[in-house]
Amino acid sequence: MEILLFTAVGIVLYLVCDRLLVLLETMHGEPLPQRNVVFFVLIMALSLSTFSLLRTWFPASEGAQHNNQEQQSTDGRDQSSQAH
Repeated sequence: MEILLFTAVGIVLYLVCDRLLVLLETMHGEPLPQRNVVFFVLIMALSLSTFSLLRTWFPASEGAQHNNQEQQSTDGRDQSSQAH
């Protein structure tokens, strides 16, 4: 379910950044000379902040933590033979 949320948010961020870029270009009066760079900066800033907020609002599910612990316990090393 988490992947669907992040995918939907990513699509919305793309559309929002596109509209912001068009708004900036209309304020500027002509197409921006480095349009791709401006779009990249917009989407990078918004996606990092938005996905960070989503991670704090919706922490990792119990299943994801269980899978990580299972992988660590079956990584080929015997936990009891490690020196402390």
